[in-house]
Amino acid sequence: MSWNKEALLALAETRSDWVVESEGDCLSIANDEGIDVFVYVGNQQILVESALFATSSVKDVAALNNVILRSHQLLPLTAISVNTIGSEEYYVAFGALSVDSKDSVVIEEIETLFNNVTEFLDLYSDYLNEEVVA
Repeated sequence: MSWNKEALLALAETRSDWVVESEGDCLSIANDEGIDVFVYVGNQQILVESALFATSSVKDVAALNNVILRSHQLLPLTAISVNTIGSEEYYVAFGALSVDSKDSVVIEEIETLFNNVTEFLDLYSDYLNEEVVA
């Protein structure tokens, strides 16, 4: 199956523990722990991402970046980047998969990101000026 936003919306809405909303070009999905992920469908890939924390909340950006580069592979299927959201820079956890992925793989990617967001926040909390709640 080649995914589009409408097909992903239908799949995500089968999950009773998710709150799913269509927002512009993406889906916003929240789990029962209050973690939000955003899902975008492109021509070749599906991108699933969640903002972790603003770069302005980091005590020492260089030290955190070093730790991220050495540790993010400890959590499966998820990478970290820095993206501009609005006018502020954020660390963002994300995963990408083919638009030809099976239903179960899409669900696994979203569930894995939900789990990994909490793990990343715990792993990197010592580098933040304040506690970030997922």
